[in-house]
Amino acid sequence: MNKLRSKIEEGPDTPVKPAISVKAARMSRGLLGVLNGSFLTRENVLGNMPFILFCAGLMIAYIAYGYQTERVVRDLNSTGAELKELRSEYITVRSQLEKTEQQSQVAAGISELGLRESLVPPVKLEVREKDLENTRTP
Repeated sequence: MNKLRSKIEEGPDTPVKPAISVKAARMSRGLLGVLNGSFLTRENVLGNMPFILFCAGLMIAYIAYGYQTERVVRDLNSTGAELKELRSEYITVRSQLEKTEQQSQVAAGISELGLRESLVPPVKLEVREKDLENTRTP
């Protein structure tokens, strides 16, 4: 319905719009100049070449910094995972050691060797300093 009204309103004396506007033509010429490299020969570009190279260097440094940051993050993640694994291994080994250090486990282990647990408590030996000096040899 809108298309029909617009055709009726245009009529024969309405000027026909060009298919490509002037802006679009300039833009396409500019794009063509960038693609074929002819824009680099202009004096404006040649005068600003140090600044352009500086900006390009900054972009390269920024990209390298991003890659290095990603590598550091990956290293941190792998180190964290390794730390968790080692911590769990430490807890496991420590619990096994505590179990084998129990008095009942030690008694069972030495009975296999033919030894038995002493039922007599240990006795403290006391030596006087005078007797100790006599036993020393020069």
